[in-house]
Amino acid sequence: MDTHLRQASPDDSSSISLLVQASFVSDVASNWERSAQEEFLRETTSERLSGLIAAATFVAVYEEEGLILGVISFARPNLVQLLFVASGHLRRGIGRALWEAARAHIEERHPEVKTIELNSSPYAVSAYKALGFYPISEPFQLKGSVATRMACWLPGRTLARAQIAI
Repeated sequence: MDTHLRQASPDDSSSISLLVQASFVSDVASNWERSAQEEFLRETTSERLSGLIAAATFVAVYEEEGLILGVISFARPNLVQLLFVASGHLRRGIGRALWEAARAHIEERHPEVKTIELNSSPYAVSAYKALGFYPISEPFQLKGSVATRMACWLPGRTLARAQIAI
């Protein structure tokens, strides 16, 4: 099976849009008000994502047999904008592979960044916890969407490893 991670380009925007929108409708939208759902879908069209990809700090996709099954996008070095995995491919390590690639990129190219934040849907909180993110807010509603603010303190992994070695 041909699988790999690679940096995304604006040419991937159509495939990424299909993945993000399908995953959103399947796993996230039910907790959001209709107007917020519609806004998310407008913001994740191929046209919009093409511009976001071009301007992003980091965007990577996970491909299998030429099909994009996951995407991660950083709007800024300290902010995950999107992390989606195709619904039929969850719990296969795709999200972790994307996160680890993004984390390595940020640690190498932006060493001043110590904390990375994101807004998690209720559906994804446990997945983000498994990746090392912790809630820094209670769940909140904003313009009809529902999220929990989460953060990952990058030095924590190194410090934990140092303690284990002692």
